[in-house]
Amino acid sequence: MQIFDRKYRLFGIINLIDLIVIVAVLVGGFAVYRLLSHSRSAETASTGQDFTYTVLCPTLRGVTAQQIKVGDTIFYKNNGKPIGTVKAVRATPLPGEFWDVQTNSMKRYQSTIYSDIWIDAAVKGTATPTGFMLGDVLLHGGQPLAIMTSTFDCDTALITTMTAVGQ
Repeated sequence: MQIFDRKYRLFGIINLIDLIVIVAVLVGGFAVYRLLSHSRSAETASTGQDFTYTVLCPTLRGVTAQQIKVGDTIFYKNNGKPIGTVKAVRATPLPGEFWDVQTNSMKRYQSTIYSDIWIDAAVKGTATPTGFMLGDVLLHGGQPLAIMTSTFDCDTALITTMTAVGQ
């Protein structure tokens, strides 16, 4: 049996040009579906209830806190989708200890280089029983979260607090 007959039909059933047109229509339809479903999830991320949350970026250089500005957009590093706007930044110098041989005791100090950086963020989302949804991203307490802004990125230790604005 031949793949194409004398009339250029595939297995004698369908014309090759007709097959190409059918495949092109299916691919185009799928592309339109993906485009519309993507824009719908982007709409969901910008609508809903107002939430605030706090993330901890542990053990970063202290100068990093100066690079994060109020109003910066926070993005989810895994997919690049926006997940909030910076409302406040706090840096807490890391504590340390060393053995003082002169006094024969442990001494505490504050690091002048490394800090834990706390970022307060605000976002619109939809409440769920365990957290809140931002489009197709679920944020919940205790979740490791890879974030980035235009000036830095960080694998945060956790989301420490989540509150709905007005509650």
